[in-house]
Amino acid sequence: MKLFRRSEHQHRELTSQKTGEAFSHSQVLSEGLQSKDFFITHEIIPAGRRASGAHSHTETDEVVFVLSGYPTAVEGGEKIALSPGDSVCFQAGAAEYHFVLNETNVEAHILVIKKSVSNDIVMAPSLLS
Repeated sequence: MKLFRRSEHQHRELTSQKTGEAFSHSQVLSEGLQSKDFFITHEIIPAGRRASGAHSHTETDEVVFVLSGYPTAVEGGEKIALSPGDSVCFQAGAAEYHFVLNETNVEAHILVIKKSVSNDIVMAPSLLS
Protein backbone atom coordinates (compact mmCIF):
# COMPACT_ATOMS: atom_id res chain seq x y z
CA MET A 1 0.00 0.00 0.00
CA LYS A 2 1.30 3.46 -0.94
CA LEU A 3 0.30 6.63 0.91
CA PHE A 4 0.51 10.13 -0.55
CA ARG A 5 0.01 13.02 1.86
CA ARG A 6 -0.90 16.07 -0.17
CA SER A 7 0.26 18.39 2.63
CA GLU A 8 3.82 17.06 2.27
CA HIS A 9 4.15 17.96 -1.42
CA GLN A 10 4.07 21.21 -3.37
CA HIS A 11 1.77 22.13 -6.23
CA ARG A 12 3.41 23.70 -9.26
CA GLU A 13 1.87 26.38 -11.40
CA LEU A 14 1.15 25.28 -14.96
CA THR A 15 1.68 27.82 -17.73
CA SER A 16 1.34 27.80 -21.49
CA GLN A 17 4.74 27.50 -23.12
CA LYS A 18 3.40 29.33 -26.17
CA THR A 19 1.45 32.23 -24.62
CA GLY A 20 2.64 32.37 -21.01
CA GLU A 21 -0.97 32.10 -19.77
CA ALA A 22 -1.05 30.94 -16.15
CA PHE A 23 -3.23 27.89 -15.54
CA SER A 24 -3.90 25.85 -12.39
CA HIS A 25 -1.59 24.82 -9.58
CA SER A 26 -1.08 21.10 -10.14
CA GLN A 27 0.12 18.20 -8.03
CA VAL A 28 0.61 14.75 -9.59
CA LEU A 29 -0.72 12.21 -7.08
CA SER A 30 -0.18 9.08 -9.16
CA GLU A 31 3.62 9.38 -9.09
CA GLY A 32 3.68 9.44 -5.29
CA LEU A 33 1.27 6.52 -5.23
CA GLN A 34 3.43 4.73 -7.81
CA SER A 35 0.36 3.91 -9.90
CA LYS A 36 1.19 2.26 -13.21
CA ASP A 37 -2.41 2.28 -14.46
CA PHE A 38 -3.68 5.77 -13.67
CA PHE A 39 -2.51 9.37 -14.01
CA ILE A 40 -4.14 11.42 -11.23
CA THR A 41 -3.65 15.10 -10.47
CA HIS A 42 -5.05 17.48 -7.87
CA GLU A 43 -5.63 20.87 -9.48
CA ILE A 44 -6.26 24.16 -7.72
CA ILE A 45 -7.81 26.56 -10.23
CA PRO A 46 -7.57 30.17 -9.08
CA ALA A 47 -10.48 32.53 -9.79
CA GLY A 48 -10.61 33.52 -13.46
CA ARG A 49 -8.22 30.84 -14.72
CA ARG A 50 -8.42 27.63 -16.71
CA ALA A 51 -6.94 24.35 -15.50
CA SER A 52 -5.20 23.94 -18.88
CA GLY A 53 -5.34 25.05 -22.46
CA ALA A 54 -7.94 23.57 -24.79
CA HIS A 55 -6.97 20.02 -25.79
CA SER A 56 -8.23 16.50 -26.55
CA HIS A 57 -6.82 13.00 -26.18
CA THR A 58 -6.68 10.31 -28.84
CA GLU A 59 -6.56 7.25 -26.59
CA THR A 60 -7.75 7.99 -23.05
CA ASP A 61 -10.82 9.45 -21.39
CA GLU A 62 -10.22 12.28 -18.92
CA VAL A 63 -12.45 12.33 -15.83
CA VAL A 64 -12.76 15.45 -13.69
CA PHE A 65 -14.17 15.23 -10.15
CA VAL A 66 -15.00 18.49 -8.35
CA LEU A 67 -13.80 18.62 -4.74
CA SER A 68 -14.71 22.25 -4.02
CA GLY A 69 -15.72 25.39 -5.85
CA TYR A 70 -17.87 25.81 -8.94
CA PRO A 71 -15.83 25.34 -12.12
CA THR A 72 -17.22 25.08 -15.64
CA ALA A 73 -16.50 22.18 -18.01
CA VAL A 74 -16.07 23.35 -21.61
CA GLU A 75 -16.05 21.12 -24.69
CA GLY A 76 -16.33 22.83 -28.04
CA GLY A 77 -19.18 25.34 -27.67
CA GLU A 78 -20.84 23.50 -24.76
CA LYS A 79 -20.41 24.72 -21.17
CA ILE A 80 -21.59 22.82 -18.08
CA ALA A 81 -21.56 24.42 -14.62
CA LEU A 82 -20.18 22.00 -12.02
CA SER A 83 -20.61 21.80 -8.24
CA PRO A 84 -18.75 19.94 -5.48
CA GLY A 85 -19.28 16.20 -5.95
CA ASP A 86 -19.98 16.48 -9.69
CA SER A 87 -17.87 14.68 -12.26
CA VAL A 88 -17.55 14.94 -16.02
CA CYS A 89 -15.87 12.68 -18.57
CA PHE A 90 -14.16 14.09 -21.64
CA GLN A 91 -14.06 11.10 -23.97
CA ALA A 92 -11.05 10.01 -25.99
CA GLY A 93 -11.18 10.77 -29.68
CA ALA A 94 -13.68 13.63 -29.28
CA ALA A 95 -13.73 16.03 -32.21
CA GLU A 96 -13.97 19.04 -29.87
CA TYR A 97 -11.30 20.39 -27.54
CA HIS A 98 -12.00 20.62 -23.81
CA PHE A 99 -10.83 22.38 -20.65
CA VAL A 100 -12.06 23.32 -17.18
CA LEU A 101 -12.56 27.00 -16.38
CA ASN A 102 -13.09 28.79 -13.07
CA GLU A 103 -15.31 31.81 -13.76
CA THR A 104 -16.04 32.42 -10.05
CA ASN A 105 -14.33 34.59 -7.44
CA VAL A 106 -13.06 31.65 -5.35
CA GLU A 107 -10.59 28.91 -6.20
CA ALA A 108 -11.84 25.50 -7.30
CA HIS A 109 -10.24 22.14 -6.45
CA ILE A 110 -10.58 19.21 -8.86
CA LEU A 111 -9.15 15.74 -9.33
CA VAL A 112 -8.24 14.78 -12.89
CA ILE A 113 -8.07 11.05 -13.56
CA LYS A 114 -6.91 9.34 -16.75
CA LYS A 115 -5.66 5.91 -17.62
CA SER A 116 -1.91 5.88 -18.25
CA VAL A 117 -1.62 5.14 -21.95
CA SER A 118 1.76 5.45 -23.64
CA ASN A 119 0.32 5.98 -27.13
CA ASP A 120 -2.11 8.77 -26.16
CA ILE A 121 -1.61 11.88 -28.27
CA VAL A 122 -2.70 15.21 -26.83
CA MET A 123 -4.14 17.42 -29.54
CA ALA A 124 -4.39 21.19 -29.06
CA PRO A 125 -5.23 24.05 -31.42
CA SER A 126 -1.89 25.73 -30.64
CA LEU A 127 -0.03 22.54 -31.58
CA LEU A 128 -1.72 22.40 -34.99
CA SER A 129 -0.94 25.93 -36.14
